[in-house]
Amino acid sequence: MISALPTLFDQHGAVDLDATKAAYEGLADTPLDGVFVAGTTGEFTTLSDEERLAVCAVAGAVFGPERTYWHVGAASTHQAGQLTAAAVDQGARRLAALTPYYFPATEAALLRYYDTVVARAAGIPVYGYVFAERTTTSVSPELLGRLAGTGLAGVKISGEGSAAVAAYLAALPHPQIEVYSGADLEFAEVVGIGATGVVSGVSSVLPAPFLEVRDALRADDPVALRVARERARRAVAATRHGNLAHLKAVLELRGVATSGLRAPLDGISPADRRALAADVADLL
Repeated sequence: MISALPTLFDQHGAVDLDATKAAYEGLADTPLDGVFVAGTTGEFTTLSDEERLAVCAVAGAVFGPERTYWHVGAASTHQAGQLTAAAVDQGARRLAALTPYYFPATEAALLRYYDTVVARAAGIPVYGYVFAERTTTSVSPELLGRLAGTGLAGVKISGEGSAAVAAYLAALPHPQIEVYSGADLEFAEVVGIGATGVVSGVSSVLPAPFLEVRDALRADDPVALRVARERARRAVAATRHGNLAHLKAVLELRGVATSGLRAPLDGISPADRRALAADVADLL
């Protein structure tokens, strides 16, 4: 159970490291297995490299290096390599790298990209990140098998259902790398087909239902799992499937300072804010 963390900004749009730290400290005592920092939920495409590294460093200090996955993926091999080296220098012990984006990367370019990131990581585990819907770069199951040969420790697959995750699992060499889904609601399904778990954005503000799902799976308790999955479903629905404005509004309900968005999205309306407060009251 890995949570994908948001990044908080002040009223002028600058990264607010104090508020970000406060949000992370509110999660730190929960038994999350890890946190994914400066990814999609963290609005990484709106951050400078320096800001990304600073946010990741805050998470590392709060959660500890072994629970913190620094996202170093970039549009180019050059930038990803630089971010990787800088993250390692700053104490990162787990790294994740989205495929190159905007320009659809070729197979040869993807192999060079992950070869470079793994080499610059100097023995620190690197997790790939596949999200064709957002990056324009498609990775077939067969290609993921070849990318695993660059030395990846695992991969996060977003925007795909459990059937697609099963196809990726089947194409990986044995022993296979760790495989995570980005689908908050498919924890049970992906674990059932042999994946490691999920990386969940909604759990970064409403962790309890998702931890209940994890614990029910570990205990093999179908009754507890049914109850927990319904609570997780409600959390996802209330936040509009992890809409960034809704996630940050939940943080406000938890006492974290108000944060705007850098991503080009609308804020939450007063009516939606009131409905959200009612919907998540017993999930906080």
